[in-house]
Amino acid sequence: MSGDSRVYRVLDVNFNRLREGLRVVEDYSRLVCEDSLALRTKDLRHSLRLLLDEKLTLTCLRERRAATDIGRHTFTDSEAERSDWQAILLANLKRAQEAARVIEECSKLVDEAQLSKGIKALRFELYELERGVIGSRVAKIREWFGLADKKAAALYLVADENFYSGSDLIADLKAVLEAGVDFLQWRQKQGSDSSFLSKAREVGALCREFKTPFVVNDRPDIALLVEADVLHLGQDDLPIDEARKLVGPQMPIGRSTHSLAQALAAEAEGADYIGFGPIFKTPSKAKPDPEVGLDGLLEVLQHVSLPVVAIGGLDESNIAEVAGSKVASVAVIRAILQAERPAEMVGRIRSLIGF
Repeated sequence: MSGDSRVYRVLDVNFNRLREGLRVVEDYSRLVCEDSLALRTKDLRHSLRLLLDEKLTLTCLRERRAATDIGRHTFTDSEAERSDWQAILLANLKRAQEAARVIEECSKLVDEAQLSKGIKALRFELYELERGVIGSRVAKIREWFGLADKKAAALYLVADENFYSGSDLIADLKAVLEAGVDFLQWRQKQGSDSSFLSKAREVGALCREFKTPFVVNDRPDIALLVEADVLHLGQDDLPIDEARKLVGPQMPIGRSTHSLAQALAAEAEGADYIGFGPIFKTPSKAKPDPEVGLDGLLEVLQHVSLPVVAIGGLDESNIAEVAGSKVASVAVIRAILQAERPAEMVGRIRSLIGF
């Protein structure tokens, strides 16, 4: 084994960086998300161990100078700030990728061609891992609900033709998307499957135009066909694990709940967020569940870790109070769909739902 001893010190530092970065991602995936990406990350750590023979490991260890490393005394502003798990994951994935690149290059200086080749392959797997982690359901939900820098409740519009009082629903939906709706759910309780599919495709295309998450209500088959961003299920719809067999592992699934017990059950079942209500009396359902009130909402917020979408009877008269609970999102149906100018109503509601 040849080469400048300082090269082994560089290798040692970067082997540590690579292992540490992978461990953070693995523990997040395993313990926070209970996600299979943990196994993939663990496999990468195992691959790294296989690339290091005992002689190289001992040589690197002999060249370690942790006690005198000037890096131990530096702590930048960016290191001191981590707003949420997403920021932690990004930092550690980038650290692991950078370390892999350094190892790949420095290995060539000490006649470790196989190590360099193996680390290069691992580096490309890290790029794919990053896409998987950052594109995970948890990451999507955090981004869409604005959980990293929460300043206001997200505005969630449930679009249902039965409660629309205007003359051109598609035109009004385009206008409200432009005005700033954060989520748009298409709900259709009546009509044929083909009608549901056709309208969901049309509304989904609008949402993609405005980069707004598109939610399909009740129907995992239609959510899959129209490539919806989110599937939302009611209490009487499919179990989440069965629906996931249809829509795949990356599509977030929400569940409507009407009591603390249902909310806790939805969390245990694997929902990515819950709808909770009706907060106030609402005519938006033929057989509405009993009102849960603001106290019921606050109780759920205390006991459930998932993002909560408050729904039911919300309008200009009460939505500020509900948003003030720091709920993740407030859902509106009639207040927007039956407004004389729906887009203007979006603006008024948005002005009310900041914390």
